[in-house]
Amino acid sequence: MEKRNKIIVISIIVAAVGIFGFSQYLSVSQLHVSIIQSKVVDKTSQGTLYNLQLQFNNPSLLFLTVGRTSFAVAANGESLGNGVMQPSVIPAMGKTVAQTPFLANTAILDKYNNTNNVPSLKLTGTTQYDVLFTTVSIPFTYYPTQDESKAFIDGT
Repeated sequence: MEKRNKIIVISIIVAAVGIFGFSQYLSVSQLHVSIIQSKVVDKTSQGTLYNLQLQFNNPSLLFLTVGRTSFAVAANGESLGNGVMQPSVIPAMGKTVAQTPFLANTAILDKYNNTNNVPSLKLTGTTQYDVLFTTVSIPFTYYPTQDESKAFIDGT
């Protein structure tokens, strides 16, 4: 009888850890990323260098160690460029702001500068989280509002 009780307790613990882990994975997969600032640092014929700040909201109950995060920005389906962010930590049920340089294609930006035609921007990427004993890759997509898109193109 004692062996049976041990098996039941171990089974309950394994099931609880599995359910908790799966619920946290679902929360992390609901990651919200947004552009909170994009400032032009330098503009040349080879590209426009931005100082980009991205905000990550963590909806899970775990502190998340964010590993390498690669991302891309597109304007009306045309690639403006790619970037990589350094690792950081996001508190449980909190947010963090990460700053990174981003080199955009000046030729594409020039199509929209000083016009009333604001492009539809799209930020996509993949971030890696170290959760407990594993690494999870979570893709994200963010569509800035028209005002945010205009501020990005203007670099303000």
